[in-house]
Amino acid sequence: MGERLCRRALEAAAKALRDLDADQVPADLRRVAGRPLPLPPPLALSLLKGIDRYEWLREKALEAWPDADVKAAGPDQASALLLLRPPGWVARLLALAAGAGGDESREAEDELAGRLAAAEAEAAEWKKRARAEREAGLLAQRAAEAALAEERAARKAVQATSARADGVLEAEAGRWRAAWQEAGAERDAARGELRRLREGLAEEKRRRAAAEAALAEGVGTTRWADDPLSMAAHLDWTAGVARLPGAATAETGGGPEDLLRLPEGVRPDRREAVGWLVARTEATAVLVDGYNAAFKLAAKTDPAAARHRLLMVLARLQQVARGPMRVLAVFDSGLGPVAEAPTAGPVEVRFTAGEGGADEEIVRLAAGLAGARVVVSSDRAVREASESAGVVSLWSEALRDWSRRR
Repeated sequence: MGERLCRRALEAAAKALRDLDADQVPADLRRVAGRPLPLPPPLALSLLKGIDRYEWLREKALEAWPDADVKAAGPDQASALLLLRPPGWVARLLALAAGAGGDESREAEDELAGRLAAAEAEAAEWKKRARAEREAGLLAQRAAEAALAEERAARKAVQATSARADGVLEAEAGRWRAAWQEAGAERDAARGELRRLREGLAEEKRRRAAAEAALAEGVGTTRWADDPLSMAAHLDWTAGVARLPGAATAETGGGPEDLLRLPEGVRPDRREAVGWLVARTEATAVLVDGYNAAFKLAAKTDPAAARHRLLMVLARLQQVARGPMRVLAVFDSGLGPVAEAPTAGPVEVRFTAGEGGADEEIVRLAAGLAGARVVVSSDRAVREASESAGVVSLWSEALRDWSRRR
């Protein structure tokens, strides 16, 4: 209470101490000097004691507060009495202290009453919030329980659906495995048939070579001249060899009986045309414009990969064909040197380096081969030149779409 009653005197004394040099400050006031106001209660009490003890400090404080007046009523009257000390100042200071104590008690009582009211209001507010939070918690709990029930039901539905899907996938996988095995069986059968045909062709070539050698040496000429039936039998054998797939040479042309026609309604640029081709049971020679068809199946940036893809498709075409089929793919050497040619396989491969390239080679073969012939190319000039020789021409797009049928 003393520091509140004598606040002005404390401020003036503190200012007077700040104006002193460090060695001029008494030892008991060194802790007070330089401290900012307001001072904590222990230091304020030390400063009050210094004011009471040192007259020079009171004088310095009055210099800092020249307007001090013991007659002026107000909160600074006690500070003026403490510094000026007129007669009877102690009694007057005690009276002021007593009055200030009563006022302070009343202020404290009022402050406590206000705090109590505020605490009660805050408690009521917290009770209200607690009720609201409890109600919100109950609602959230109910919502969580409902969501949990929905999640459990959804999980059960997903599990049931997954089980059904697993069954469908397993059945589909079984069908695919069966189809794969069937395709493998067809491939093995086609390879066996191809091997048989090659062996038969090799045997016929050996027989024909032996006959030609005998003819060149003059062996048997007299016998044919003396025996027309033997000559007729030999001519029949030669004609049969010429009709075998692969036996025709570039000098052998096709007759009117070899002409092919697409069925009514089948377009040469659709995959149905290739389906008609593989369904034929008669022997057929298929000439393919190599890079023209390869770049329909794979990217143009990699000719080697495009060739590989085309030869796989052509091998599959030859395997599934119902009748004997000779497949010959002609490539321009400019995009793939002969050194990159694939190893021997069911599909014949030729690389051309002439001025006309693959186009002229295909047209020449189409005009020279005997029997049923089909040319596959999207080049209009190649198709038209081949068709003039009685050849059916299909577009490379038809082969591409047929290869993607599954």
